[in-house]
Amino acid sequence: MPLNWGYSAIRAQSIAAKLRRAGLGAKRQNLPVIYLPGILGTKLYDRQQQKFIWGGAGGFFARQPYEYQNTEAQRSRILASEQLHAFTIVPGLVHTLVTAELKQVLQTALGYQEGQDLFFLGHDWRADHRQLADHLDAEIQRLKTIFGADQKIVLIGQSASNLAVRYWLRHTSAENRETIAKWYSFGPPWQGTFHALSMMETGYYAATRYLHGFSPDDIAGYPSAYQLLPANPNVIDIHGQPLKDFDIYNPQCWQEYQIGPYRTSGGDISSQCQRVRDRLGQHLHQAKEFAASIAGVSQLEHAVPQVWYLSDNNQAVKAAVYHRQRWYLQAKNILRDIPQLASQTLAAGDDHLPLNGLLDHRCGPIVRDPNHQPWGTSYIYVSQARTHRALINHTPNLQSLAFDLAVEREKSI
Repeated sequence: MPLNWGYSAIRAQSIAAKLRRAGLGAKRQNLPVIYLPGILGTKLYDRQQQKFIWGGAGGFFARQPYEYQNTEAQRSRILASEQLHAFTIVPGLVHTLVTAELKQVLQTALGYQEGQDLFFLGHDWRADHRQLADHLDAEIQRLKTIFGADQKIVLIGQSASNLAVRYWLRHTSAENRETIAKWYSFGPPWQGTFHALSMMETGYYAATRYLHGFSPDDIAGYPSAYQLLPANPNVIDIHGQPLKDFDIYNPQCWQEYQIGPYRTSGGDISSQCQRVRDRLGQHLHQAKEFAASIAGVSQLEHAVPQVWYLSDNNQAVKAAVYHRQRWYLQAKNILRDIPQLASQTLAAGDDHLPLNGLLDHRCGPIVRDPNHQPWGTSYIYVSQARTHRALINHTPNLQSLAFDLAVEREKSI
């Protein structure tokens, strides 16, 4: 068993011991939890090929059909119901833990059991986030039939899935909103992220670029990727001046500035790239509609108690740079090639999300002390998690979640 599994078990036991010392570790009836994974967080199983096309080591060594088709045939072919708790790179030797550590903490410290009072809401993360909102609504109704109409439910959202939660809260009934005891939001991209555009430029490779992964055209075909774009992006040239007439929702702008499926001009393009170009206008229109539906602040979601988990332990891109048909969308490239623009383009964050933009409409006070937090209330915990992906596994965040859930459990008695 890899060492990280052992470390995870020891950490869970340590958090459980701290809960007991605080008088919060007694056995209680837990509030049911629905966990909504973010991008890449659910396994994808191809019923026709009878294998996982995402979620296992096999995808590294053979090209997988990652192209997304929003058709009834593909929706029935691809199953997206199993949570990616751990990603196996080398079976028995190298595992990347995704939500396994969170699951272990909730089991060890609070007695949660997956499938009994801890539910992971699998979904095809390539699809429109409004589909996830529909799945959440159906899951809420399902749990009401199991636990009773008056049962309070906890939501935990990871990264992009929080956008679907916000959309759901703004469009669901007052009765459903009252069902939510609390909403824990890990790395919510309220204002989008330039990382979505970066992935359309370079693709995503879970292990190494020498092995297979998601190509730029794969990602540029996902409606969810467009819904993660900054709705009001700050884009400048090499002199620090705003690009004139830049509109991220205008397909002609993508062609003019060679974005995404237009990152290469001239010559032959693949049939997949052509299909992405053909659907670009539709994707951008849907993304603009979605961005408008979750923009700003609404009392509909702020009526629900919340905790946001953020980090400022890294550099995140707050302004993109375009120069000589090249985009600068990552902090490391800006610092290497155009350091004179660093102060104008970079800000403290978790490497995907600048912290300052996330605090425009805060849900509560900002807290930085891992041991003194206003348990049972709404607040924002800013930790030193290494990266955006590490937010869900960062020890102080897991301890905070366990303590706050324990307090919410006591309040419900």
